[in-house]
Amino acid sequence: MAKRRQASKGEAYWRRIVRQQAASGGAIRDFCRRNKLRESTFYFWRRELQRRDEAAQRRPGGGRSPAHTTFVPVSVAAEAAEAPASEDPPGIPAGRIEIVLPAGHRIGLTPPVDRQALANVLAVLSLDRDAALGQARPSLAEAPEAQPC
Repeated sequence: MAKRRQASKGEAYWRRIVRQQAASGGAIRDFCRRNKLRESTFYFWRRELQRRDEAAQRRPGGGRSPAHTTFVPVSVAAEAAEAPASEDPPGIPAGRIEIVLPAGHRIGLTPPVDRQALANVLAVLSLDRDAALGQARPSLAEAPEAQPC
């Protein structure tokens, strides 16, 4: 059990590192030097995480295993709660979702949603604090091509 928990912490750490590098828009070699990481280790984990994500998509039900599920607070806007379930408010496409992040950023989504693009946008927005501390503003220049879900 302790080994599994330790492995999950390592995976979470490397997922964050890989997201930060992708959002930085810079070269992997420079990113690894700045962060005192072995470049070969970075490449190993990037490949390993991609392999794990692909395996998770092949599992029945797709997505991550329950051990990796993350819950976030959700609130339903008053106008959405009052609208009949079968109808969307006028002028809003059916199935539209709006995500409001704590920093005030708003993301509007209309299906189908490109999961990787959304993940990249969220990674950039989560790095806003780093940008405010003097680091370069992240970009999606090196974001991989993604598939809609």
